[in-house]
Amino acid sequence: MVDRLEDRRLDPYRSLKTATLNRRAGLFIAEGDKVVERLLASDFEVVSVLVSERRVSLLDQFERPGLEVLIIPDKLATELVGFKFHAGTMACGRRKSPPDLAALAPASILVGCASVDDPENLGSIIRHCAAFGVGGLILGPGCADPFSRRVIRVSMGNGFRMPIREANDLAGDLLRLKNGHGFELIATVVGRDAERVRGAAVSGRAVVLFGNEAHGLDPGLVDICDRRVTIPMHSAADSLNVAVAAALILHEFSPNGV
Repeated sequence: MVDRLEDRRLDPYRSLKTATLNRRAGLFIAEGDKVVERLLASDFEVVSVLVSERRVSLLDQFERPGLEVLIIPDKLATELVGFKFHAGTMACGRRKSPPDLAALAPASILVGCASVDDPENLGSIIRHCAAFGVGGLILGPGCADPFSRRVIRVSMGNGFRMPIREANDLAGDLLRLKNGHGFELIATVVGRDAERVRGAAVSGRAVVLFGNEAHGLDPGLVDICDRRVTIPMHSAADSLNVAVAAALILHEFSPNGV
């Protein structure tokens, strides 16, 4: 039982609404029973699990040999994390080195994101990728942190079981996948002159590219793509939320036939 907030083992969990130190320290926080279970089932190193006193019944499913499980009194938990600790369970994981392109190359479908900076949108896209059999993600500069607490929560921990690459040069990575590994590059756009996504087929391996919700894809990224696809809409609608659009498009391109 942890009985003092000054306990240094609690450092990764402090004031999570404003914490910026975990990324620099190579750590991340998973929140909620299901997400913590997925972290424990992954190949990420787990530093510790934090359980509020009212959720001690969960200890049996979280305990692993050598894993530090911290139990905290309910009255201290809210003060520690900076908000009401509804979930009652958290875990601290250690980030891995990002995968290289060779680790992504065996996939049939990849997703690329350019400047998807809203954590909830990125978390939803990661969850959609898992649902529709995407083999990995490549995130360009300007994207939200894929291992931030909000992204992990919205994605339900699905990012723990697929490779996620944060690229310094998204266009360069895409061209290497295209020229070196035979991937077709598909830009998702708003435009009547683009190919309608319904019924669009992928003959081989492909990277499906999504852009910022407000500004779309940079023209330079669109120019290096082999195809442009769009979701037809009535003229009264400007565009869909990028996460919603990703779900519709990935359903069409799903290698699982779902």
